[in-house]
Amino acid sequence: MNIKLHTPKSLKAGSGLSTVKQFVLSLVATTISIILTFGTAAWVDNMKKEKERHEMVMMILYDISGSIKDIEKADSVYREGFEKQIQVAAQPELLTENPFMFTMCFPQLHYTETVENIFSSNIETINTLGNVLFAENVSTIYQERRDLKVNTVEKFREDFAANGVPSKYDDVAGLNFLSCISACTMSLHVMKEKFEQCKQMMGVSDEELEVYRQKRINMEQTAKRDSINNAQVEEVLQNAKRLKAAEEKGRELIRKPGI
Repeated sequence: MNIKLHTPKSLKAGSGLSTVKQFVLSLVATTISIILTFGTAAWVDNMKKEKERHEMVMMILYDISGSIKDIEKADSVYREGFEKQIQVAAQPELLTENPFMFTMCFPQLHYTETVENIFSSNIETINTLGNVLFAENVSTIYQERRDLKVNTVEKFREDFAANGVPSKYDDVAGLNFLSCISACTMSLHVMKEKFEQCKQMMGVSDEELEVYRQKRINMEQTAKRDSINNAQVEEVLQNAKRLKAAEEKGRELIRKPGI
């Protein structure tokens, strides 16, 4: 028995193969287009997140670096006060000669808590950072900074405000500079150690941080100049209004009979 296979006319003409080929090419092109579209969108989104993460990291490290320098200055002032305390202990007459010699020995910490509040108030910030250990270190640093400010620096200044400038030998002997120095030393040790760990975790070099610091200083100086300029412009406008009001009042008086 002879069996003959019949090829469909569409395939004989080649039109069917052409259609399949076109379909496959179209499918491949569509697939590539989808991959490129979503792949590019994902890449852009990842780049945006990485930029946000890096900016947040640099902002936090810059803030911590400034706090460390601020505490180092306070520590230096306490040490200077302690040296004066030793001098007065050996020569009490120095206090009589210069009764205000301890006036500048009660420093302040000038850092702001803006970055700390941003870091602490929103869980999304920690998610953006993407490193739990980094977040823990930063929290430890901020807690250390806060405790030092409240329990040492501000308390020492409050005692000074309550008792006034130490003008007697007994007053000077009661100044606890050693306690303040000890607190600063311990806080600086913890903060510096955690700070170095944070930089290593996030791959931030001292050079990169310095570039960011200069950038922030320039931005802050520009903002300060703009604020001053705006205040000056506002002052000029207010003075112009005052002058105009005075002139109108003068013209009214001139128009009155008998003047």
